Amino acid sequence: MPIPFYSVIWGILVYTWICNYLIRMALSSLLPPIIEEFGLSYTSAGFLSTGFFYAYLAMQLPAGVLGDRFGRKRLLLAGVLLGVAASALTGLATSLTTLFLARLLTGLSQGFLFSNDRVIIAATTPREKMALGQGVSFSGAGLGTTLGLLLAGALGVIMPWRYVFFLFALPPLLAALLLWRVVPEPPRATAAADPDWPFRRVLSSGDFWLLGITGIMPVYVQFLLATWGPLLFSEVGITDLGRSASLASLQGLMAPVGLLVSGLVADRVHRRGMHRKVVIVVSVVMTTLSMIAMGALIQARGPAWLLTLLMLLASFSMWCTWSPSYALVGGLFPASVLGKAFGLYNSTCFIGAILSPFLTGWIRDVTGSFAAGLYGVAALSVVSVVTALGIRPAFRLKEIPPAVAAPRQP
Repeated sequence: MPIPFYSVIWGILVYTWICNYLIRMALSSLLPPIIEEFGLSYTSAGFLSTGFFYAYLAMQLPAGVLGDRFGRKRLLLAGVLLGVAASALTGLATSLTTLFLARLLTGLSQGFLFSNDRVIIAATTPREKMALGQGVSFSGAGLGTTLGLLLAGALGVIMPWRYVFFLFALPPLLAALLLWRVVPEPPRATAAADPDWPFRRVLSSGDFWLLGITGIMPVYVQFLLATWGPLLFSEVGITDLGRSASLASLQGLMAPVGLLVSGLVADRVHRRGMHRKVVIVVSVVMTTLSMIAMGALIQARGPAWLLTLLMLLASFSMWCTWSPSYALVGGLFPASVLGKAFGLYNSTCFIGAILSPFLTGWIRDVTGSFAAGLYGVAALSVVSVVTALGIRPAFRLKEIPPAVAAPRQP
């Protein structure tokens, strides 16, 4: 049986996200030697980590606009190749200022991806598989988190941290080749300006903003765990860089599992006439309970194996929010504004990434423990539950959606 063309597109974008996250997450495992070299506090290290997200967030909406004008595929290629240069420049940084600027460039380059690849997925995936497609194709972010933390930690033991960034600049070159040769440009007809759908209609959508506010918490959790994961284990007695990075890297393995499970469940719930937000609410509640348990464990200096299990549960629950969320955003608007809508949505969610590394590091400096930071994000989760519940309709759809035939290869 031939592999559906849309599955090939999913696979290429999975690999592209893996390459992005190799470069993005390497910094977290390499923070200990960077902190030592530049004499940083936890607050300063957290600020350095947020440098990526300032530029990444700022590019989300412009990337969607540029994709509308110049094509989704061109923007993906430009972003991947610029990311190669940014990784090399990170390795060449000789001061905290130049390192921060290199991370800004990394965020700028990777900001090209989300607003444009989500539109390609929406254009090539059958509607009845939309949550699954949006989830599976995004699973590379989690796999890249695991590989980035694991490989950077292992390589950081045997070579200078700068060399790791040189090595991680190589895999994206294959991603650029695959994007260029295989991935189609969505038909321009589907992206033409629609006078009945000016972008201000996106801005006036209450459900869109509720989804965006709901998404702040999962992103906050994602980058709390990704940035500080290795150092969380140091607070329960794991001081070896390679081992702490290896344990922290396991969190990314939950991404494909969470995205697959939530995508399948959300699509099944949708076919049965229920709202996909049910899956989001359950996922947020599970994440909240996991973070409370992690804070209590760190406060009690509990065993590392239990912290690992709780981290895996938190990661699984957090990733479960995205498949239904992306499917809902993709279903709110026509293709003419979808790239900009996805960009604005991701910008809103990534407020959590701006706040998480810095605030968690600052709380660690003030309290002497990461426990308080974990309790804080649990309190933030209450807001996400309320906003998710506010998305319309309440729980049951007015009618069960019909199945749609799979798009053909262009």
